[in-house]
Amino acid sequence: MDRRQYIKLMGLSLAGLAMAGFAPRINSAISRDRKNPKNRLVFYFTATGNSLFIARQLSDNLVSIPQELKKGALSYTADEIGFVFPDYASSAPMIVREFLSKAKFNAPYMFSVITYGNAHVNVSEWWNNFAAEKGVKFNYIKPILMVDNYLPVFDMNEQMTLDKHLDENLAAIINDLSEKKNYIQPSEMGFFSQQMLEGMQNEHFSHTAQDLIKIDDNKCIQCMTCAKVCPHNNFSISGGKLTASASKCEYCLACIQNCPQKALSLERERNKDARYRNPNISVNDIINSNRQ
Repeated sequence: MDRRQYIKLMGLSLAGLAMAGFAPRINSAISRDRKNPKNRLVFYFTATGNSLFIARQLSDNLVSIPQELKKGALSYTADEIGFVFPDYASSAPMIVREFLSKAKFNAPYMFSVITYGNAHVNVSEWWNNFAAEKGVKFNYIKPILMVDNYLPVFDMNEQMTLDKHLDENLAAIINDLSEKKNYIQPSEMGFFSQQMLEGMQNEHFSHTAQDLIKIDDNKCIQCMTCAKVCPHNNFSISGGKLTASASKCEYCLACIQNCPQKALSLERERNKDARYRNPNISVNDIINSNRQ
């Protein structure tokens, strides 16, 4: 076993221990939450499983945003309606924005839990303002710290060894929602400026799959896992080789993170040998969520 394999194994072991350690606290919060009878509908978008894992702790009534967008009428009524999705450059993924813009929601309590991996900056404020422009009022928005899976900046092996205090943070959120707390997480801009954030967002959402994804034909076995986890159907076989589409790309990196052969990559990564998927979520879970 080489050093990289050892680090990855240790990371997974620590993740497993962390899960085992926080289970009683989370289970207690979930048990209290479920005792209050309610119809709570949770919409989610996930690429590496972090947001799906959180969504599963909040409700048994989950709806995949990519799958729901296939439908015609997008109108929903419930006692509580929630959104769970990852923070993309201190904003929401385009597919989440599209869904919120097209759908109609009727619920006395609306909430969002946003997964992030480094700094949430002003994502809660941004999402609250975006929703308000679409006529949606949120009662509660809070980010939650998890493994940062943004490959250009972070090494997945290193991220998996860090204690993100997920147990206490998730239990607190579940308790907040049980009490129907009204709260919007304040901004923490730190060294970020609004100009910096706009630059990050322009870079993040300016790619197509064709110009973003690098394909190693020597590693690719054409299993088409990339196509199955892609929310925009961006992969196909052409001329006997896997090709990436020139259409819109979510830049969720689900294709790269979930490729079993590591045949897909970015031009710039911290560690091209390191990949991540939430240890509680299977690749089939992500396929079922995103497959087009």
